[in-house]
Amino acid sequence: MGSAHAATLTFTVQNKITTSDIINTFTNTCTPIIPSLGTVLAGTTSGMHQLNCGTSTAVGFRYASGTKTCTFNLSSIYTPANPFLGTSEYWTPSGTATSNGSTLATCKATLTGIGSSGSYTWALSMQ
Repeated sequence: MGSAHAATLTFTVQNKITTSDIINTFTNTCTPIIPSLGTVLAGTTSGMHQLNCGTSTAVGFRYASGTKTCTFNLSSIYTPANPFLGTSEYWTPSGTATSNGSTLATCKATLTGIGSSGSYTWALSMQ
């Protein structure tokens, strides 16, 4: 596998709703998120969350407030070097934020940092 290292995803969740808290209602991940996801108070940002599943790190989760819901999906996938083609190893980050409640929410996933060996930092928000 060459110099591939574990892919660490780090992220925060910002609640841009100033009148109500947002609550984590679903989580699907390759390993536990540290610290675990919890309620984000109105108008605040969570602390840093982190997970690491090796060469294929992925997490999907939802936050809700009333009839607004945001689904977030983050991943970091490793592609090994191919000596026959002369290509180097590389990591591919992916992040999506989708509104899927009965009331439209503004959901964002912004890549804010690129580290080494597939480590990425994301800023997520819900409004």
